[in-house]
Amino acid sequence: MPYPRAHLYMLGVIAVIITGFWPSYFAVAGNVPWQFHAHGIAASCWVLLVTAQSWTGHRKPQLPIHRVVGMASLFLFPFLTGGLAAIISIQAKNWVEREPLHLLYGPSFMIGTMVAMAAYVTVYYRALKFRRKVWVHAGYMLSTPLILFESPFSRAASFVVPAFKVNGPADFPRVMSSIEWSMAIELAIIAVIWLRVGERARPFLLTAGFIIVEMLAMGFAINFDVLRRFDTFIGNVPAATIVLTGFVIGAATSWLGWQVGKRATVPVGTSAVPA
Repeated sequence: MPYPRAHLYMLGVIAVIITGFWPSYFAVAGNVPWQFHAHGIAASCWVLLVTAQSWTGHRKPQLPIHRVVGMASLFLFPFLTGGLAAIISIQAKNWVEREPLHLLYGPSFMIGTMVAMAAYVTVYYRALKFRRKVWVHAGYMLSTPLILFESPFSRAASFVVPAFKVNGPADFPRVMSSIEWSMAIELAIIAVIWLRVGERARPFLLTAGFIIVEMLAMGFAINFDVLRRFDTFIGNVPAATIVLTGFVIGAATSWLGWQVGKRATVPVGTSAVPA
């Protein structure tokens, strides 16, 4: 099976998530908006799911567990995209309400999260489509934690890197700098994977493409009036509508990906025609 040490990589991801989100989420979970819970719980479950898959996929006696966990992903994925939609909704509402950080970067946060959702949908769909090709399937599934890795990593980096530390509104520009550098590190991780396994790492290149788009979109979004107006529009749409839309997108991805990845069946009484 590919990537035999992937579970160690996933444990590292979990450590960064706990460290990065501890002050702003885990330590104050009782006092955060419900949108944070919708995203935080679903995303945390997804990371644990990928960790379980990477662990059980390398042990033959545990392959049945690996398959059960894979089936569970079909039902979890709509909650993952619904949680991302919840974050888009609250980001837009903060923009409309002129919250200081979102007043500076609201459209950037919105378009960045939308690109991340598009990346998740594309990568997971392809993971399901190619689930019978172990290197391809594993590459797509293991690339999913990279899509939003910049969020906890940039927060964790701000604790130890003075250039990223935010002490007040005057330091808000450092937030975007830490995000952009964190995405650059994601690209470096993908480059290392490519150097180690070569062409078999092609699924990670798709994720790298989305990360580059996200970097550019977040860096320049605030300069486009159409995105500022779109952020205002999203901020005035009921949160339930946005979340339901994200959930439906995720459910459609699970269903379509599962269907397209099914083995072709040959009708009884016929034989395959050689190519």
